[in-house]
Amino acid sequence: MAASPSPSPDDHVAIGSVLDGRYRIDAVLGTGGMGRVYRGEHTGIGRAVAIKVLHADLTRNREAAARFQREALASGRLDHPNIVGVSDFGVLDDGACYLVMEALEGESLGARLTRDKRLPWRDALEIMRGVLQGLRHAHERGVVHRDIKPDNIYLARKDHELVVKILDFGIAKLYAGTADDPASTRAGLTVGTPAYLSPEQAVGGEITPASDIYSCSILLYEMIAGRAPFEDKDPLAMLGAHVSRPPPPLAEVAPDVEVPPGLEDMLQRGLAKPSGERIASAADYLAWIDAILTGALGSAPVAMPAMSPPARLATPVPGSLRTPMPGAIATAAPSRALTPVPKGRGDRVSGSAPTATLDSVDTSMPLSTRAVSLAEAEPVPKRWLFVGAIVLAVLVVLAIVLALATRDDGEPAKPTKTKPTEPATPALKPPLPLPPAPSNAATVDRETRLKAALHDLVHGKTCADRRAAIPRIVELDDPSVVPELKRARYRMRGGILGIGDENTNACLVKDLDAALKKLTPAAPAPGK
Repeated sequence: MAASPSPSPDDHVAIGSVLDGRYRIDAVLGTGGMGRVYRGEHTGIGRAVAIKVLHADLTRNREAAARFQREALASGRLDHPNIVGVSDFGVLDDGACYLVMEALEGESLGARLTRDKRLPWRDALEIMRGVLQGLRHAHERGVVHRDIKPDNIYLARKDHELVVKILDFGIAKLYAGTADDPASTRAGLTVGTPAYLSPEQAVGGEITPASDIYSCSILLYEMIAGRAPFEDKDPLAMLGAHVSRPPPPLAEVAPDVEVPPGLEDMLQRGLAKPSGERIASAADYLAWIDAILTGALGSAPVAMPAMSPPARLATPVPGSLRTPMPGAIATAAPSRALTPVPKGRGDRVSGSAPTATLDSVDTSMPLSTRAVSLAEAEPVPKRWLFVGAIVLAVLVVLAIVLALATRDDGEPAKPTKTKPTEPATPALKPPLPLPPAPSNAATVDRETRLKAALHDLVHGKTCADRRAAIPRIVELDDPSVVPELKRARYRMRGGILGIGDENTNACLVKDLDAALKKLTPAAPAPGK
């Protein structure tokens, strides 16, 4: 007599039962906040699968069901070796949702870090390469993960080789989708895990692939240092740290850890607060990591690989003269060959990385093309120098006149009257006292929102983006921002040396005047 199926912790799924007529349930693999994951088998083709079933008490929760559907919809767009494969989605007779995924063997990165605390920097970079390769595929298809953290990275083993898998697209955002897309979220809603949130997620701002870049940098920092850059216990304090507190250098948090040249600079760029100042994309991040992995054994500069668009000479990252940035985010410059070292004099300088030899230099072009001395170049005609000097003098005069006629904020300078007895140089004002530290979580949240709104007002890409920040500033009712609002009335762009400038904030003048009227304290009535 065949044994009857044994009950599982979910009352609508039993071990040994066949789910939806196709998937036999064999065992429970794990339980999370949204559902339970089972090991199973597709009865038709005999393939091992993992099946995530929404908790029974959440089947009637519209928000939970929508998030579960979001994971299925986002995963359905993706097909990449570094993203867990999703093959099926369905709804059972009792309304419970289920998701069928590929079966994996291994452990999560969270379990690995719990056991080992931190990883060698090479292992950490290799794991991050897998994560970024999967994210590059997702970003190209309009999907932002929004919850990159150790528990959502799985270190699978296939044919005795490590394969990094990204899990759980349950709160993914289809940023290239439509307004009624079920993966969309309400404006101002903060989702994700506080320790790994980007600054724009912390304040409910616009979510783009740059948010995943920030979370990846937090993850890489934790793998190398053994802890995240911010460890605040209070969630609001953690959000405030992401928005306004600079991450501590690795040398300060883990002084005993040696890292190669360029890695610290890469992390700081990945953790930049404004999204526009971060590493531009997952592809650029991968190029930077590859440069470190292939050229960080010595102290010599790392020669960057050629990238598309056309090859450009990489410019060193600010603060580091050792490791250049990837070509995709470097300043364009003419390409040049490495300086050869004659054979027989030693291929390596003591304590440095291997230096290029004559064998590694491109000799296909003539020597006169590859190396031209300035002393051999034809002299510049004297008449050109004379004309250039006149043009330069005119430009300098114009610049001085415009600087005197226009203030920094673009408003015409107003004449002022000074008394003859007053000194020519005004006395220096004492430095303003530093603002007091926030006294509670509510104050931190308010200051965080104010900083984010001011940032959007000043750096918003479009007029609509900048205008949207004004109501948020007015809502916070802080008169100290009045000078910033006055400066924002003028945003001069275009022209040459100030000639032909256009105020691109002219579209905001009415909104700014209304905001100034609300935030500027009313003048007291004159005394009788």
